[in-house]
Amino acid sequence: MTEIQQKAAEILDVGVRWGPITDNYEQRMDVFAQELEKLSPQQRDDLFAEILSQDRGALNSWLTVDRLNTLVSEGTITPRERDAIFDAFGEAYVNGSISYEQAFVFVNVLGDATGPLANEDNINALLDTLTGANGPNSSAFIEKFAGEFLANHVLLDNMPEPWARAGWGAMVLNALEQSGGTQSVQNVLSGLTAEQRADLRNAMSEYGAKYDAANGGPGDVRDPMAILIDTTSAHGSTDEVIDLIHYINDHATGNGPGNHYYTHDNRPLGERAEALAGLFLNHSDAVLDRLTLPSPTQTPGATNEGSTLVGENLAALSNLVRMTALNPDNPRGGEVMDRISAFTSENIRVGSMSDATDVNGDGVVDGDDKRAVDAGEGRTAMIGAVMQDAVSSGYVDLRTDIAARDAFVGFLLDTAISAIPVGGKLASGAISEAVSDALGGLSEEVQEAITKKLTELGTKALTDAQGRLTAEAKSAIIEALPEDYAYLEGIKSESNSFIQTVILNSSSFPYEFTEAMSDYGSYIDAAKNAP
Repeated sequence: MTEIQQKAAEILDVGVRWGPITDNYEQRMDVFAQELEKLSPQQRDDLFAEILSQDRGALNSWLTVDRLNTLVSEGTITPRERDAIFDAFGEAYVNGSISYEQAFVFVNVLGDATGPLANEDNINALLDTLTGANGPNSSAFIEKFAGEFLANHVLLDNMPEPWARAGWGAMVLNALEQSGGTQSVQNVLSGLTAEQRADLRNAMSEYGAKYDAANGGPGDVRDPMAILIDTTSAHGSTDEVIDLIHYINDHATGNGPGNHYYTHDNRPLGERAEALAGLFLNHSDAVLDRLTLPSPTQTPGATNEGSTLVGENLAALSNLVRMTALNPDNPRGGEVMDRISAFTSENIRVGSMSDATDVNGDGVVDGDDKRAVDAGEGRTAMIGAVMQDAVSSGYVDLRTDIAARDAFVGFLLDTAISAIPVGGKLASGAISEAVSDALGGLSEEVQEAITKKLTELGTKALTDAQGRLTAEAKSAIIEALPEDYAYLEGIKSESNSFIQTVILNSSSFPYEFTEAMSDYGSYIDAAKNAP
């Protein structure tokens, strides 16, 4: 008999009572914990596996998480001894010394009679077990267990209720993120089939928000759909990012149960909206490039003849703008609007160039340069249509939601200034005149107030190297605008014509540009109305 086998036998002899009296399980658990703490990680692994080999009923009698937690709360076992048991269990499972079935029983996923997800205490206890069984320097346990649990239980076809999938999936995703961040989540997702990943996303999208602690959900958990968005943001390809943006848009329409991303009063769900902002900011160049490709062709498989690829792309971008840039509750909304403003300004600049311009700087004026100018004008028209749709269909009341109003005014100011090629040295008076044109005409008093505010900043602080207004300059202009100015009171109802006018005033686009914006708006409407 080996030393480990001998030690396991001695532990199992502790607390034995003869006759009908139940063994003293607490005493046995206490001795087991003390012995484990003395051993090396490999010896702990071996002893845990040997205990289960000699006592196949241990996990259903004395070696349970509930008993362990009770003994810790009573002071019989120290937290350090508890950690030693969890470490030994986790190492043994990761190394294959104990099976998934044994791990499933030890973790006690099914909980007590009230159900594992019935209340905050049960949820927190389950998460504590899932994260506590990881090694001190590794999240290997939860990654292996989560992958097997999802594949063998949560995502099986005989799991009939999506809400049940959502509950288990929410716990697994939160445990993974708490243990190893989005990398652990990605590691598990990559081990699932495409169908399993789709089933998990569908369940999280539809029912996962109920487990968002920030939105009144029970337990120390995040919205699991936000975790999936964050994971795609950190580890996804461009195709996966674009697919997710479309997926969110497809499930963010209407006022019924099919809308998974807005509340009943049409406000974006907080954690999901913030995660979407992070996704955009991490991939903004690729997102704006891919979603503004001028390809108004019939969408393959669409049943609505008016639905086009460009329409679906722009509708998805419009929803992203609503949930992020025009969402006053989104802490990253201003950053999103800044990226969109920069993209729009650059396309206005390029689109306003003459056909004789060497746009790409290769020393030759050819078809590539003409296509670049056309693309600049076309993409500007698309962004204009997107902003029109986002403002007109968004929940925000721009008359009262100061943050959203200021973000949108900032976008218009960037657009209005974008075609003036004097980066970094534009005089404050010239800026105030451009602002007045952009906002449909301001009184001399307001223009003077803007000029004064900008003069106080100094010319170096007004525009950046690309000719865009700095954040300080935009803030100064917005601060100088009167609160009762008609534009600020009626921006939402007048937004369509207003956006169009601002872009035309800041570019050399022909009047036909308005028809292009209108066409793209029609594409968006057709995509949103497609069955």
